[in-house]
Amino acid sequence: MPAIQLLYQTALSLSATRTLVMNAHAHPLLTEMQKKAQSLELWQHFKPEFDAIDRMGLSLSPEFVPNDKPYELILLLPAKNKQQTLGWMAQAMEKLCKGGMLMCACANSHGAKSYESALKNLAGTINSTSKSKCRIVSAKKTDALNRELQQEWIEAGKAKEIETLGLVSQPGLFSWDRADIGSNLLLEQLPELSGSGMDLCSGYGLLSKQILQSSPDVENIHMVEADYLALQCAKTNTKKWQERVQSHWADATVDTLPGNLDWIVCNPPFHTGQTRDVDLGQQIVRRACHRLKKGGSLFLVANRKLPYEHILQSELHRSQTVIETNGFKVIQGRR
Repeated sequence: MPAIQLLYQTALSLSATRTLVMNAHAHPLLTEMQKKAQSLELWQHFKPEFDAIDRMGLSLSPEFVPNDKPYELILLLPAKNKQQTLGWMAQAMEKLCKGGMLMCACANSHGAKSYESALKNLAGTINSTSKSKCRIVSAKKTDALNRELQQEWIEAGKAKEIETLGLVSQPGLFSWDRADIGSNLLLEQLPELSGSGMDLCSGYGLLSKQILQSSPDVENIHMVEADYLALQCAKTNTKKWQERVQSHWADATVDTLPGNLDWIVCNPPFHTGQTRDVDLGQQIVRRACHRLKKGGSLFLVANRKLPYEHILQSELHRSQTVIETNGFKVIQGRR
């Protein structure tokens, strides 16, 4: 039984008037929860998961802006990043009414035991059960709440300026506290750009900011990103050039992308959650090729072993590997 099903199934056995689901994921049991609860609020910042819930006909928000009224029950599915998840735990405790319950579920292989210990340190007393290689942990908000630890986790999980980057970022984003090797390599190989372009899978805006700083003839840049939290950081990091920047919260595998572009830069993802997914990056790169105008260029950086060359060769007029070093490669294609 996946953690998501275990969490929702357990919640259905409880009586709560006001419920919030943080990092909500689509599942038929959500519909049952909607029918039972007088008030059910769903929060999901990742566009593909957001859209899956939206297709169920349920309302939700990409922003964590809880109602002023405290919740009786908050459900939480941990993120891939532990620091981000601890921040969510602390925020959840802040938004519970006294006696309200926070419930988390996690696969054992994804750190369930660690989150059990963390919640115990935060809340004082917990209940924990295991089933189907998953663990479900709950805690009520009482006077035993460690408020000093709570504030520490909330602050640690917030978006903040990272001195080594000179950019605003936050835990949970790709390479959130340091520039990744691939992006730096791509920036080193980029020519001075001009016209209209797209930063596809822009993250917190590392590539966009550097391009805007170094290429004054860029008329506008479209930042496309599936993580709402990352896109908010990217907008902050490019605020100086906001008249030339358009941000798009989008799933690059299915949503409409800007077109008729002079250039595209892309550091495509190749994981879905905890799982390696090479096809994900290939879908994105294939769609990117068709958004260029004739003569437009795609600049792609990827792990050396990931297969993208055949896509550029089939979809573009010509392509070449510009450099291959330190386990990465930069490929340029022209339509």
